[in-house]
Amino acid sequence: MTVSHVSKTTILKTLTIAAMLFCIPLKLVEAQSGPVRLAPQPNLRPGEQSTVTLPVMEQKIPETVVTDSLDTSIQVNTLQTINPDTAGVLSAQEGGFGVGMWDGTSQRMLATMIRLLPVNNKSKAMRDLMRRLLLSTATLPEGMAGDGSYIARRVGLLSSMGDTASVNQLLDATPGRSQINQLVRYEADARFLANDNARACSLAARQISIESSAYWQKAFIFCQALAGEHDKAALGVALLQDVGDEDEAFYSLVETLAGNPTKIENLPNPTPMHLSIARVTKTQLPSDVVASSHPGVLRTIAISPNASVEVRLEAAERAEIAGALEVDTLRQLYTSVSFSDQDLVNPLSKAEAESGPLSRALLYRTSLIQTVPTAQAEAAAKALSLGREGGRYISIVRVFMPVLKRIPPNAELAWFAPEVIRAFLSGGESASAIPWFSLLRISAQHNQESAEALTALLPIARLAGYSQISDWSPTHLSNWWEQARTDDGASDKAALLYSLLDALGDDVSRESWDALLEGPQRNTIAMPNSALWHSLNEATKAIRFSQKASLEEASSAAQDTASYEVQTQQVVSETTTTIRKSSLPPRIGEIVMLSLIALGEGGPGQAAPIVLRKIMDSLKVAGLDKEVRALALEAAVAAGL
Repeated sequence: MTVSHVSKTTILKTLTIAAMLFCIPLKLVEAQSGPVRLAPQPNLRPGEQSTVTLPVMEQKIPETVVTDSLDTSIQVNTLQTINPDTAGVLSAQEGGFGVGMWDGTSQRMLATMIRLLPVNNKSKAMRDLMRRLLLSTATLPEGMAGDGSYIARRVGLLSSMGDTASVNQLLDATPGRSQINQLVRYEADARFLANDNARACSLAARQISIESSAYWQKAFIFCQALAGEHDKAALGVALLQDVGDEDEAFYSLVETLAGNPTKIENLPNPTPMHLSIARVTKTQLPSDVVASSHPGVLRTIAISPNASVEVRLEAAERAEIAGALEVDTLRQLYTSVSFSDQDLVNPLSKAEAESGPLSRALLYRTSLIQTVPTAQAEAAAKALSLGREGGRYISIVRVFMPVLKRIPPNAELAWFAPEVIRAFLSGGESASAIPWFSLLRISAQHNQESAEALTALLPIARLAGYSQISDWSPTHLSNWWEQARTDDGASDKAALLYSLLDALGDDVSRESWDALLEGPQRNTIAMPNSALWHSLNEATKAIRFSQKASLEEASSAAQDTASYEVQTQQVVSETTTTIRKSSLPPRIGEIVMLSLIALGEGGPGQAAPIVLRKIMDSLKVAGLDKEVRALALEAAVAAGL
């Protein structure tokens, strides 16, 4: 947008005018937006109790006031101060980590480490733990201000993860959220990403009178232009440019909204507001828009009609991997792509020659239109193979899962059994693997390739907790090593496998470990910060000490009974089971947080065995057995086991 020079006097006048204009409600808001719900309000009659999960409040001792002029039977209590930072939507029964998840954790530890959570990672298990950590209702360590900064940090992390649904849930559960400026901005960004401009503009109209940051000025300018108030929008743009704000993409988009179309050549780091204006103006998004590392932004690009097919597919794949996009949406995008008859005739060779989103879309489309099971299996096998090479294997498994389930196991597809079994185990569909395992076992009796494939699969099936392997023994591990020892990186894979199995409670023989001593005696690995490692050790020791105390108390209680031995064994057994299953040990929040930071954005797939083993041990002590197995399986799949 080109703006003529504005004198200092004119600027002062226009600032005064702008301040007045900012207080005028927008026509767009008057026409389209209703009241903005700040928090869920249960409708109760006298005597009823709410079943809505409320945020934890700061505890204050009621003060009793008695004077000569008052009836001594009347008590006047101070109101409890609602602490927004303790708000959450997950109780312990709903998957949260409990109100006392930060018991024993210092204020400095929490305030420092919460900022370091690795929000951009490909691990589904890590994202699940992180989401539960951030959504849990919990009291805070002593010394934390309770001024809204912690809840703002949590919402910001969820926003960075692209988890818009969780952002909205936590915002709705936060009392007084409209008084916390950073939360209002996160809500506005969520509205812009959802193309909900009416509500975003309602927020902007209210916030501009409170906070005059460049963000809210731009939001208000956009809303003015959207309401047809282009002169006012142009004035706002002039003021921003005069103070040195450099956002040419925004200015060009506002100009387009005024009826003067301009082309955006580059937009490598688009904001939610950029994407919203571009969609309103139908401005074509440039190809570099997918350079963004924000999963929520990538999700919006994927569903934007003003981006090319290639850009939308790339954004969709990356958003799905990051957990910000539903897999059904990616499937729909794949099926919406048009291919030539020649491409559909030779899909395997075409996909091999041009690896990328379009090749994966072609293979998925082929698997849907083919009616012959062998052809479906070939397309799926090629997609899974290419996905493994490109680091997108788990995502491809999720996309192709409905196709894999439709392919019937038969003798002609024995070659496909190892691939589909591994996919079912990796995707958490172990029941679907049962008939394929039976097929592979039968084929292994007379086919050497099938026998070798079965030997290679058994360890990962064991890691996945596959129920059909009831005869597992150290012999299976020895057979696996004898077959794999000549492969590239065999020692590293074996060290990882043995560490994972050992952490999950399986016996790994001394002979198996001794066989790895012939390899390199020193490895260069990335280790977590020493202070972080120490803190994880201390938190784990604290839980073990608590569990030991509980066991000793149970044993002591049993000694007072007549049938000492029987009752001691029963009580100790029941107590041990309760402790292991409990999700509420002290400092569980600290253990989860430190474990996630130690894994980093590389996740379990890039963690050294010694690091992964330590993290798994700590999480197991905290009672998170299911999550430990999920991390182990992800690590094994990433290593090519």
